[in-house]
This record gives sequence, structure tokens and C-alpha cells, in this order.
Amino acid sequence: MIKKSTIANCIFTITLLYIISPWFFERKLLFNEILVAIAILLFTYKRFRVGNDKISIYMLLLLTWGGVHLITSLFRMDSLYYYLRNSVIVYSMSTFFIGYYFLKYLKGYIDKIRTLLRSYIGIFLFIPLPRYLFERFGMSMLFPALFKKAGTYVPFILLLINIIYGFTYDSLTALTLSAFYLLLFISPGYKFFSQVIALGFIVFAGFFIYLHPNLELIGNRYSPYNHIGIFDVIHSHPILSIDGNSTWRLVLWNQIIFDNFPTNIFGLGFGTPAIRYYPVEDYSKLSTLPYVLGAHNSFVYLFGRLGIIYVLLITPIYIKIFKEYFYYKSYYYSNKQIFIFWSFFAATMIALFNPALESPIYASGYWMLLGFVARAIHNRIYLPQNISPATR
Repeated sequence: MIKKSTIANCIFTITLLYIISPWFFERKLLFNEILVAIAILLFTYKRFRVGNDKISIYMLLLLTWGGVHLITSLFRMDSLYYYLRNSVIVYSMSTFFIGYYFLKYLKGYIDKIRTLLRSYIGIFLFIPLPRYLFERFGMSMLFPALFKKAGTYVPFILLLINIIYGFTYDSLTALTLSAFYLLLFISPGYKFFSQVIALGFIVFAGFFIYLHPNLELIGNRYSPYNHIGIFDVIHSHPILSIDGNSTWRLVLWNQIIFDNFPTNIFGLGFGTPAIRYYPVEDYSKLSTLPYVLGAHNSFVYLFGRLGIIYVLLITPIYIKIFKEYFYYKSYYYSNKQIFIFWSFFAATMIALFNPALESPIYASGYWMLLGFVARAIHNRIYLPQNISPATR
């Protein structure tokens, strides 16, 4: 009989290849869908049982809500094809269970492949490869696995690696992740960290509302065959003229949040158009873009598709994770599971600025890492040990 550890190692290898080169292993070999099928089989084998920790409960509720949209969208979709393309949002969530059930095998697998991973990343961190061999964003999820021990200087080495990655591969996401890591590492505790994040969110929300009238200008003269509409927006305010890509992001977010109101309160569902104004790189895909083009912020996009219920479920998940990270940091440093948190934070930053959770290219990596984090927290709470929280 094949050992469970061998099965886990095979699954982890599929995941590793998927993260390193999703543009080949997902696009050509459908590794995301393979991981989803494995996750569903595991969940069935475990008789649909998970722990009673908060994250697992919220994930089950999120999957249930996604299932509601899968059913109701059958009656309002424009096309079965677009419905199936959008459904990746829900079915990819199931890879959470791979992380949840197989955390105990992860350390052994990382120990086996760490030397190879160090060699590969160590060379091509400085010598850029095509994205088919070294993913431009997703590799940051693997960087924490390079370290064997969570020593004093490891956080700042990790930060430096991401800065180098950002410049070598021209990845603003990696540089933003470096800034987030810096905040994470210098924060004295959860209270300070949460206050900085809350303040940042309030400032950005105010800034976004302030620019809303300018972003609405896209609708006056928009055409997918020219750039007049977006240049109307860019020239309407000095801030919007700084970077065209960022301005397009704001335009996409504006449509998901404001233009689809109030339908988006409970979610647009699947197989329905989400945006009307968008950049076009391939005119052969023009008819599909309103349905499948992401908003370059997965959390905004999933709010659009799943509604406020998604926000009410994902927010306490993150609150729980950040509290756990800061209150029990010494515990996770001692058992080396702090690396899992850092990898999940990398996946979060990727989703914050890219179409990740709505795309098979990145989705499984995010949800599986969330499964690892959930199981690590579950073990800390329910295994027979007494861990006191760090000083708040």
C-alpha cells in the first residue's frame, strides 16, 4: 500500500510545479483542476469533516455561499461557457482541504526539496527567466521555504529577496510585498499593526471616493478600439496621470464597486458581465472580457461576484490570522510554522493587486496556503499544550 506521506509528496510536487510555472502546468496540463479534484476526493474520504476552528467554519460557510451562487447563477447566466469560467472562484476554494489535511507532511517535503529550491531560486533570482519557467509574482510564496530555521535575521533576508525579485522581474507586486513585510516585522504588536492597516484603508477609501467622479469619465467616450476614454480619465487629475496601469486598476475597481450597485450587494453571480470598460490586449477575446477579465484586485472582484457575504466571511478569517500571528509569534517561530504565515501573506499581496482568486493560474496556491495556516492554528488551539499569548 502506498504511504500517505508518499501521496502527500506527490501532491506537493504538483503544487510546487504549479506555483513555479502556472503558465505551463495550468494552461497546458490543468494542474489547478487536478488539485481541485484531489481536494474533493480528500474531503470525501474524510467524510466531509474538518475542525471546529473559526477559519474552517468560515471556509465551509464561504463554500456554501459559493454553492448558492453556483445554483442561482444557472438561472441568470448569459452563457454556460462564461458560467464555467467564473466558477473557478468557488471550486478552487476546495484546495483549502489539501492544506488542512496534509500540513503534517509539509515539513518533511520541504526538507527534501530545499536544496534544489535554493539552487533554482538562488540562480534565477538574479538571472531573469521567462514567466513559463519562473513566475513573475507567485514565486514569492515559495521564498519562505528557503529557510531551515526562523533566525533573528531571516525576516529581513526574506524582505531583501523580495526586493531583488521585484527589480529583476519588474514586479511591483513583489516590491509592495516587501513593504508589507517591513510593516509586519517592525510592528510591535497586533494593535499597532491593525491601526496602521485600518488607517491606510480609511485614507485609501477616502482617496478613492474623491477620485470617483474622475473615474466615471471613462464612460463618456470609451471604445475598446482606441484609448480616448482612459486618456480622459488620466488627464482629469494629476494623480491619475502618474501611472496608466494604476489608473486602469482604479477604473476597474470603480466599476465593480459603484457601477454594479446594488446588484453587487448579494453578488453578480457567475456567467454575468461584471465590467463594461477595460483595456484590450487581444481583440479575439473582446467578447469574453466583460465576463472573465479580473479587476486586478481579487478581493474587490470576489465582492462583486459573491457580494457582501464574502466580505463578512473573509474579514474575520484575516483578523484571526493576524491576531494569531502577533499573539503567538514565539510559538510559531519555535515550531518553524511562521514560514507558512509568511507564504500566505505573500499570496494575499498577489491577490490584492492581480487577478488571482478568480483565475486558475494562482487560486489553488492561495487557498491551499490558507488551509496550512488554518491547520497550524487548529493544532495550536486543540493539541494538548498550554501556550500563553505574547504580550499585547
